[in-house]
Amino acid sequence: MPATGPTTRGLTLDTVVDAALGLIREEGFGALSMRKLADRCGVGAMTLYGYVRTKDELLGLIADDLLAAVELPVSRDMPWMEAVKCVFRSVRRIFLEHPELADVVARQHLNSVAAYRGAEVVLDAVRRAGLTDEQAVSAFVALTAFTTGLAQREAHATERSAQQAQRLMAIHSLAVDEFRNVVELGPLMVVGESERNFEDGLDLIIRGIAAQGKA
Repeated sequence: MPATGPTTRGLTLDTVVDAALGLIREEGFGALSMRKLADRCGVGAMTLYGYVRTKDELLGLIADDLLAAVELPVSRDMPWMEAVKCVFRSVRRIFLEHPELADVVARQHLNSVAAYRGAEVVLDAVRRAGLTDEQAVSAFVALTAFTTGLAQREAHATERSAQQAQRLMAIHSLAVDEFRNVVELGPLMVVGESERNFEDGLDLIIRGIAAQGKA
């Protein structure tokens, strides 16, 4: 386990995790290294290793800290569809509040107890839907990728009205005979409501799971 006491210059495991989150938030996931984090904390790398041994362990701690807030079904009696929606709606909310976590999840597997708790609920739910073991894992991966990717897109969507107008003009300038669907659905693609996109997409995946479970 990482060291929890005595501290160096007020350094604690919590401050190390907070510093790592700040580094990812400001400079991106690729900027995170143990040496750079040590510099941010004002200590030497060897001192930092007394609190957290590896980058993977650090990422697990970050995930545990943020994903602890994921709302899980209070009972296994909840219908499997509702259980899946409960978990991924909550995960999306946390990703939007902490975009840096979505970036971490998109790039690397997390050895996180909190993440495994959510995975346990979802895997149990889709197995109750009738999926085989292999299908259950595929469904979990698809749901996670969808939620993570859309949250990243939402969190980093900084387009202003002028930029959206330019995109719409570009779409409407396309040849209708070649890009009929893009032209017709362009306004929804550019300025579509993110909440609706998430709910519709989640529902489509769940319906696919239900159909596969009955096959």
